[in-house]
Amino acid sequence: MKKVLKTLFLAALSVGTMSTAFAESAGQAGAYLKMGVGARALGMGSAFTALADDSTAAFWNPAGLARLEQSEGSFMHADLTMDREYNFFNYAHILKDKSGKKTGVVALSHMTFGVDGIPETRLASTNWDGTALLTGDEPATRSDGTYKAGENVWIFSYFKDTEKNTFGSYARKLSDKFYGGVNVKYLKHELFTNSASSWGLDFGFLYEACEKTTLGLSIRDLGETLEWNTASKHEDDVPVTTTFGVAYKARSNLTLAADINKVEDMDAKLFAGAEWWLQDYAALRLGSKDGDLTLGASFKLDTWRFDYSYADETLGDAHRISASKKF
Repeated sequence: MKKVLKTLFLAALSVGTMSTAFAESAGQAGAYLKMGVGARALGMGSAFTALADDSTAAFWNPAGLARLEQSEGSFMHADLTMDREYNFFNYAHILKDKSGKKTGVVALSHMTFGVDGIPETRLASTNWDGTALLTGDEPATRSDGTYKAGENVWIFSYFKDTEKNTFGSYARKLSDKFYGGVNVKYLKHELFTNSASSWGLDFGFLYEACEKTTLGLSIRDLGETLEWNTASKHEDDVPVTTTFGVAYKARSNLTLAADINKVEDMDAKLFAGAEWWLQDYAALRLGSKDGDLTLGASFKLDTWRFDYSYADETLGDAHRISASKKF
């Protein structure tokens, strides 16, 4: 076991230092793409790259979809601090040949992140009495776009900053213990009257090292550059994320997992988590996402599973609820 752990550690270090030629710089574009989906995975500190055994694997590691035995759909909703709203839903479908043998898995996923109620303000054109402005940066305080000292800034409208990611997945078993998957993604960012969009790719791999240990590798957000429809044609590069993970089944009802997550041009981060099924229908989770505490719980009812997660984040406590159903 020590030899296995040593190998995993060395491999994780190698993955953590990987770079890519698909993006020129990291930047902050597409930050929501790093937040993760599914309260189950988030309750485990986002250490899900090697576990990835439900339909949310489409996000974490598309190769994990190939291990599904039933078609499955998932949904997550989160109202976050600072009026942020975050949603995800997807459906993964088992492909079979004429004899009923599984040949692969396809999935369609959609995630949205946005901030609503952003006030639209404008710079004033003149003073309220028609005289010229002393400087050119006074805000409009009246509906006609003029400025008068002592009055509140005029709000012309409210708008929403919305980011969307729609992606299709395909995964299959490549050999006896090896699985592969790919996502083709379309990203769109809408802000007031302008928008930007981009295509991108994710790749994922899973290897069942032994009965209890699984290794995972995902490379996300390849080739994603958001080009704005402004006069300057400004571009925002989405940084590539590379993650190496290991999942270990300590008992039949207890799984331990760890990920080393490396976002381009940023330091590597360690995610770790545990999932303990008390009964066939109830589970508890504990995790650490780069030092931030995460907790989670699940409850199964027939073909449904309901998940909850809590995270102690920099911008405040985050609570997420998700549900999944097998078909």
